[in-house]
Amino acid sequence: MKYFLNIILYIGIPFSIFSQSVNYYQSCFGLSGEELKSELHELISNHTSYSYTTTKTILREADEDPNNAANIILVYTGNSIDKFDFSSNLEPDFWNREHVWPKSHGEFDNGDPFEEPAYTDAHNLKPVDSSINTFRGEKDFDNGGEVVLNGSVETSCYSTSSTFEPRDEVKGDIARIILYMDLRYEGGSGEPNLVVVDGLTTYPYPQIGDKATLLEWHTQDPPDAFEKRRNDVIFKWQGNRNPFIDYPEFVDYIYSDAEPVINPIQFTSVSLNPENIEGGSSFTVSANIISAINCPIESMTLNYGNSWGDISNSITMTINENGEYECQVPEQVYNTMFCYSITATICEEVSQTFFGSEIIPPFPFEGLITPINEIQGGTESSPFEGQFINTAGIVTGSFANSFYIQNGSEPWSGIYVYSSAGLPQMGDSVIVVGEVSEFCWENGALCDGPGTTEIYQPDDIYIISNNNPIPEPILVTSGEALQEQYEGVLIKMNDVECISNANGYGVWNVNDGSGICGIHNTPDGYEHNEEIGEVYTITGIVSSTFNDWKVDLRMPSDVESGADTTPPYIVNHECYEVGENYYIYLFFNEEIDNSFVSEYYFYVSGGDIQSVSMDMFDPTKVIISLSNINSSSFIVNVFEMYDLNGNLAENIFYQFNCNFNINIDEDYSKYILFSNPSNGLLNLNLQDNLNNINIYDIQGRLVFSKVFPKGKNEININNAGFYYLQINDLNFVPIIIK
Repeated sequence: MKYFLNIILYIGIPFSIFSQSVNYYQSCFGLSGEELKSELHELISNHTSYSYTTTKTILREADEDPNNAANIILVYTGNSIDKFDFSSNLEPDFWNREHVWPKSHGEFDNGDPFEEPAYTDAHNLKPVDSSINTFRGEKDFDNGGEVVLNGSVETSCYSTSSTFEPRDEVKGDIARIILYMDLRYEGGSGEPNLVVVDGLTTYPYPQIGDKATLLEWHTQDPPDAFEKRRNDVIFKWQGNRNPFIDYPEFVDYIYSDAEPVINPIQFTSVSLNPENIEGGSSFTVSANIISAINCPIESMTLNYGNSWGDISNSITMTINENGEYECQVPEQVYNTMFCYSITATICEEVSQTFFGSEIIPPFPFEGLITPINEIQGGTESSPFEGQFINTAGIVTGSFANSFYIQNGSEPWSGIYVYSSAGLPQMGDSVIVVGEVSEFCWENGALCDGPGTTEIYQPDDIYIISNNNPIPEPILVTSGEALQEQYEGVLIKMNDVECISNANGYGVWNVNDGSGICGIHNTPDGYEHNEEIGEVYTITGIVSSTFNDWKVDLRMPSDVESGADTTPPYIVNHECYEVGENYYIYLFFNEEIDNSFVSEYYFYVSGGDIQSVSMDMFDPTKVIISLSNINSSSFIVNVFEMYDLNGNLAENIFYQFNCNFNINIDEDYSKYILFSNPSNGLLNLNLQDNLNNINIYDIQGRLVFSKVFPKGKNEININNAGFYYLQINDLNFVPIIIK
């Protein structure tokens, strides 16, 4: 059990706010200097290490946006983005992991967490914009410098050639991470001996600075709710804490030789009953307090919630028969955190506050969970019809007397639940216990046979957790949407045209050219004022009522007006090496505006841009010519890019690797081309008996065409430039004429 202490004294100057786990830090009380540092080191060492891949999962939980559980907060910019938009995804914006103490400052970059725990220590990892991660690199921390740009957008960070200053809101966070690493890694057992020092450093020595600046940042920016929650989450995974978040004054005791302060009032005990709280059941919180200045207690108040971002629920604590202050806390949600504070106020305006948190485990369900796709069975009728089952999923839509749950983002992954009471909310993770049935309606009456697969009036609905990410909708055409495999599943249709207004049952029709699909204005969901001829992007759940198939709308964002509202982004790339010339092909998700295809709008790390041009045959493809290659890892930054519908994408970042070794597929083995680049004379050694040879210039004009026999052949091109060679039906191969 964990307890955290936060003391605010209003006698003279207020003391600093701090929090602690009483049991966790019991051996450290009263210590200072090297003695305290040594004890804390022993306390937090030998943590559980995870793979570097797993750290992504840890950060998705630890750095979750408190206002949007589907997003993650990026440390240096404060941007909130989808937590699954990691840098390996081909998305216009993404995040990466920042080693706050750079791995080069200590050489802990082998990647094996069981040999190099510093490499995967989640306390030292923060989600960050990929470009900022690259820009900061190995720099020390200090104030000053020029404003750091994220693409063309100014951030609140500053940098010189050797230092980096983060935004004010996280300066203390960064300082406490660095001090944690100095405390945790003292050498021995193959671990690095990391030391925070005055002044600036030169890697790869295991040092980082500037200590004085970091101590100043620590004081300026004390731990907030976000940082405390993050500490709790990492503790849950690794089994160790960052003491400087729980006890900020430990920094003074270790690095400034301050003596521990004796508090005039103290909590002697705080306990929960039962000790291991469970979701779905109420419990008691009790506390004892001693006043060293002999003043009576005026009030005791407990504030609580399921995140440090919101502990607004308040209960007044009263004295029980044992002389303890206690209160009864209502049942909490499974698989979440119980965050709380207890504030005692005594005379002379002296106030003392405990901060505590407890992990509420998942629902201890012992029955067999039948996956939704097995219940659906891949057919019109469920193989479990008439059977009682337990199933689980995320609520994708909740209506007046029903809801849908879904497990994954695949066909057959959703199901309808009819319930007159105890309805969960969208984003809830639930276990549903009940009988599977098929609701069949034909010619105005109930019928036997396949219908809507549903769980009717379930026996139990267990809410496991709240605010979970909704499964991604499956992208389908209007002609595909109303198929059995999508029953109960969240789907999305792009650029569908409204072809009729709503009938008496609230159903209006759309078509993208592939077939008609009904859209349901649900009175207890969302009713859209559709217009015939308008083009929409529709998101909703495929349903059937009285054998009438349609897509149920849940909320206003399920209907987006206008065709193509999505800005362009990069979806793939190819790398080519031609002699001493290097080319990167970028493939966008749609046709792009050629007027923005120039060196002015592009930046590439790892080499110098010689030219940027549109591919003559593919309007979604951009060709970048590079020279002076200095890395195998590249970041492309496109400052501005429009599609043909005027949608603007700003600061597209795309990260990838190129070894610039041309991979010849088996079709290309039918010929050998040399020299390339050349002075105009091309030699072709052809393997087929007859070969259709075409050469095009960069504007797509045919400049050479001839049929050649098998064997060695020569081609002369008089004008220097960039060309494409086509042999029979092979892809276009770039050639250079000097």
